[in-house]
Amino acid sequence: MTRIRSISSASPPYSLSQHDAAEIAARLMRADSRRASALKRFYGASGVDVHWTSIDESQTDTALYAPGTKEAPFGPTTAKRLDAYNRLAPPLAIRSSLDALERAHIQAKQITHLVTASCTGFSAPGVDVALVESLGMDPTVARTHVGFMGCHAAINALRVADAQINMKSDAIALVCCVELCSLHFQYAPRNGGATANAIFSDGAASCVLAHQGEGPQLAGFGSHLWPDTTDSMGWRIGDHGFEMTLSPRVPKILESSVRDWIASWLQCSEMKIDEIEQWIIHPGGPRIVESVLRSLMLEPNRAHEARELATCVLRDYGNMSSPTVLKMLESKLHHGPLDGPTVVLAFGPGLTGEALLLMP
Repeated sequence: MTRIRSISSASPPYSLSQHDAAEIAARLMRADSRRASALKRFYGASGVDVHWTSIDESQTDTALYAPGTKEAPFGPTTAKRLDAYNRLAPPLAIRSSLDALERAHIQAKQITHLVTASCTGFSAPGVDVALVESLGMDPTVARTHVGFMGCHAAINALRVADAQINMKSDAIALVCCVELCSLHFQYAPRNGGATANAIFSDGAASCVLAHQGEGPQLAGFGSHLWPDTTDSMGWRIGDHGFEMTLSPRVPKILESSVRDWIASWLQCSEMKIDEIEQWIIHPGGPRIVESVLRSLMLEPNRAHEARELATCVLRDYGNMSSPTVLKMLESKLHHGPLDGPTVVLAFGPGLTGEALLLMP
């Protein structure tokens, strides 16, 4: 089986308290006192304490954002936001990838397959080419990019890397997820856009995978598309950044159906839900985590551990989209090897779910 030899995450250079982030949001929206107070309450209930960002809004000469005006009521154009992505995403991806290679004791030229994932910016050549050139990878490295799949894209990227390694036993893959969610702040949020403003953050996470060595084994993957939910969660390119749609129905959909999906999927590996020792649940927000836990009906200690991990990562790093589950796994492995079978869950536009089964 493919093993995760190492994981490393990287945060951008700037951070804000959630209190300050709420004040900045109110200023950019030119909110009156009543709306500003509502924003502070909303941000305060998000479960996020620290908002990480790649842009220094304290420097007015280089700041991306400015309060809305009659001429520009919705903030910078998508072109300007993507210019910032093209400049700022590669250094963050390079940092996490260099550290992952060092932790795995692997040289960049040994990497045979590179899989990147991102949904907050696009260009060609992109982050993958920047990694090849900056890290000094062999120019024949096989590259694959997983684009616009949202918060579960790390699991999709791991599935791609696993398939490539299983076709070539001596292959070594580098997976890198990088997101600059702060580039898509919405001045007039609607249909869940306010939630995106409040909980999303920037970050990168990378991992090295191979058949040889030590680390968790990739033992199985699962996917699920909920029917008649295409209006429940979406991520679309607008004229002023990428716009998220998030329906308040999502927690109820997950609570009523996750257990049946996961139970059926685990049967393929001849396992049951109560045989899973650890759960890593992507913190799309406090309500998402609680809905999934209620659906799974885990034994109390396991539910507590899953909740604590999701709560701590959301609190300290925000929802970084695709890097988040890798950050959570990194945090888990920091305290030692996995105790037993582990399931990683994440959800994205569609409404879709992705699952990963790990074995020690």
